Amino acid sequence: MSTARPFATSPLSLPIHSYIYCIKGVGRSLATISSDDSLRVFDPVTLQVDSDHVFENVHTGVTCLENVSLEAATVLTAGRDGYARCWDLRSGKKTLELKDDKSAPFLSLAVAPGGTAVAAGTELTHSQATVQIWDLRSPQTSVAKYIECHNDDVTELSYHPSRASILLSGSTDGLVNIYDTTIADEDDSLIEVLNHESSIHHAGFLTDKDVYALSHDEQLSIYCLSLPGAGESSNVEPDPIVFGDMRPRLSCEYIVDVVASSGDAMIAAGSHSTSTLDLIPLKYTAGWEMDMSRTVRFSGAHDDEIVRTVYIDSQSSTIYTGGEDGTINAWRPDEAADSSAHFGPTRTKRKRDSVADGNRRKPY
Repeated sequence: MSTARPFATSPLSLPIHSYIYCIKGVGRSLATISSDDSLRVFDPVTLQVDSDHVFENVHTGVTCLENVSLEAATVLTAGRDGYARCWDLRSGKKTLELKDDKSAPFLSLAVAPGGTAVAAGTELTHSQATVQIWDLRSPQTSVAKYIECHNDDVTELSYHPSRASILLSGSTDGLVNIYDTTIADEDDSLIEVLNHESSIHHAGFLTDKDVYALSHDEQLSIYCLSLPGAGESSNVEPDPIVFGDMRPRLSCEYIVDVVASSGDAMIAAGSHSTSTLDLIPLKYTAGWEMDMSRTVRFSGAHDDEIVRTVYIDSQSSTIYTGGEDGTINAWRPDEAADSSAHFGPTRTKRKRDSVADGNRRKPY
C-alpha cells in the first residue's frame, strides 16, 4: 500500500454546510456542482474560484454534471426541476435548455462521445421512469424516449466509450439496460438486460465489452456484454464476476464509485469513522480482480464526512476529492512511495470468457 498527501484544499467560497456532488475536468480547469445549486469552475493547482465563473442557481436541486466539449469549455447540468442546461464556461452564459415534458426530476445524465447526443434519466413520477435522448444539433424535441424499460428511478446513464449509439442505464429496480439508440422501437432497442438484483447506485463501461454495477448496498459485479458487431461471438454467456458486498472485503464503510484513470479502473472505498479513502485498482488477467498491492490510501480524507466524488488527472498524477464537508482536496502520491502509486494505464489485454449462465440476462 502506498499513500497520497494533500497539497491543496479549498471550500470554493461555498456556503456553510454545503456538499460537493461531482468534479469534472474541463479544459485546463475543473468544474463542480454542489448542494447550494451552484456550478463553480476553479484552478486545478490553487483550487481558487474565479468570481466570473460561479453560476448560481443553475437548477432548483442540481443533480448532475457532464462535459459536452472539453475544447469549447461547455458543460451540461441537470436537476430535480426537470431541466437539463448547457453552459458556456468562457462566456458565462446558458446556451441550451432541455426539459422533461412531465417535469419529472432528472437524476442521471450522459453525453455521447463527440458531444452530439445527450441522455437524461428521471425519477419515478406518476408511475413512470423515463430515459430521454436529444440530438444536440437539433434539440427542440427528444429523438427517443424509453418509458417501459425501468419501473423505478433511473440513477445512472453512460455511453459506450467508442460506439456513440450504445447507451447504458441503471435503476433502483436493480436492472442495468443496454440500448442501441439507432433502433426506433423501444422494445427492439433494448439489446441486453443485466439483473444486478439490487438497487443501482452507479454503473458504467470498464472496457468496450465489460460493465460494472454497484448497488446502494455496496454490492459490486462486473458483466461481459454480447454486443452486436463487437467482433467476437459466442453462443454462451460468461458468468458475471460477483465481488459481493465490498464493505467486509475492503474493511470500508461505503464505496464512492469505480473511477476511471487513463484506461485503468479503481474502486474508491471510504470509511468516515477512520477518515480514510482508498483507491484499489482493478486488473484483468484470467478475470477481473482487485490489485490490493497497488492500493493508495488517503488519510484524513474529509475528516469524518463522506467523500462524494473522486476525479483523477492522470497527466499530473493528481487526485481531487470532494465531500460532505463542502471542500475540495487535491492529492498527489507520496514522493517516497514506489511506482505502484502511479495513476497511468497498466491494464493487461482483455480476453473474453465463455462460461454459460442462462439466468444472468433475465430481467426478473
